[in-house]
Amino acid sequence: MSGAPDTSTSSALAPTTVRERANGEIHRLYVRQDFDACMKVIEEQLAIKGSSEYPLYVKALIKRQTGEIQESLHLFQAATCLNPQSVANLKQVGRSLYLLGKHKAAIDVYDEAQRIASEDWEILHNKGLCYMYLKQYEKAIDSFRNANQIHRHDATFMQMGKVYTLQEDYKSAIEVYLEALEFSSENPEILTTIGLLYLRLGENYRAFAFL
Repeated sequence: MSGAPDTSTSSALAPTTVRERANGEIHRLYVRQDFDACMKVIEEQLAIKGSSEYPLYVKALIKRQTGEIQESLHLFQAATCLNPQSVANLKQVGRSLYLLGKHKAAIDVYDEAQRIASEDWEILHNKGLCYMYLKQYEKAIDSFRNANQIHRHDATFMQMGKVYTLQEDYKSAIEVYLEALEFSSENPEILTTIGLLYLRLGENYRAFAFL
């Protein structure tokens, strides 16, 4: 029996360990917003390994934050090709399409993400935004309501109220914002919006209670 150490396990783990260390460094630099150093590590990793999901994902985030939305879309799509079941990748593809004004295409991507993660609040909220910009207001309201059934967020209440306001249904908008106050009673934006809507309805006495 040979006294030589069994290196098969360590050899198998080594690439993963190196990749995890590199990904950890990319994450650390990104969180610090040291984008130049982060991009340098990313490009090194991509040069060594070719396509790699996490470096592509973070590179896409940086590109979007620096205004290169189309480039970010291509990178998120490349990351999705490497891991088609990643909801995070799909949500970012949808977000980039939304920012490019491609709302119908974004909805298609969010639908795919929803098939994988049906209880994800953010997917439904973002679908609602897309429907709102397409002026499909009933679908927008349904999406926002469904998002709130999963997890209530001020942002969703605000957008739902905005949809009603766009339709000049101020009473329904006020009802939405009043419901939001039950969960976020000190939110100044909600309070001010309610006050302004009451002014539009000519209910000055109620308005001043919120302004």
